[in-house]
Amino acid sequence: MKSIPKKTGMHRKLPVPCKITLFFAIVGIIAGCITGHLLKENLYSPLITIYNETINNLPGLDIEKSDIFLLALKRNIKLLILLYLFSLTNIWTYYYCAFSLYTGFTNGLLLAFNIILHGMPGIIRFFFFLCPQVLLFIPVYLMVIAHCSNFHNQFIECITTPSFENTYSYPSKHNRGKLVVQQLPFVMFFLVLIAAGSFIEAYLNLPLVIWYLCNMV
Repeated sequence: MKSIPKKTGMHRKLPVPCKITLFFAIVGIIAGCITGHLLKENLYSPLITIYNETINNLPGLDIEKSDIFLLALKRNIKLLILLYLFSLTNIWTYYYCAFSLYTGFTNGLLLAFNIILHGMPGIIRFFFFLCPQVLLFIPVYLMVIAHCSNFHNQFIECITTPSFENTYSYPSKHNRGKLVVQQLPFVMFFLVLIAAGSFIEAYLNLPLVIWYLCNMV
């Protein structure tokens, strides 16, 4: 009896760094929510008045979308540069775990803040603050971390395993330089995606939030 060939390529496994990133992000969100509720009197009370005034006045404010785009672009390029720089170090794994935990924690605080102010509808408000750009940024940063992890492994191996043909340092430096140059197409690709996400954040997210505040609140 012939064995049935296994299907390949249909169910690609998520890379381990992506799984770790999602795990720490979820842990961070949970920790942020718990911290926000435990410290709601001291942490949120001074901000409630400012928050409500800002939200109520938001539909009438003349906000330059180009300024929001530049701020979002600058913020995300900085994050991309830091991820690449730390991928060249021995603390790369600790860094992207801390990055994921911190990102989840700050979003957990925002989620808790919205729930404290608005109850369960605050969850919907929270997602309106993040959408639709988060639908692009999440897979982009997962790809960045997965790629940087692979780059990190190759770079560290290049340092710790010098060329067999020549034990001098020059070949090792040459290989490292060549490896870094090979990252340029990936960097450009990620920059395009980051620019697209920043554009969505400025030109789609803001009108969506204003629409929600005017029609659903």
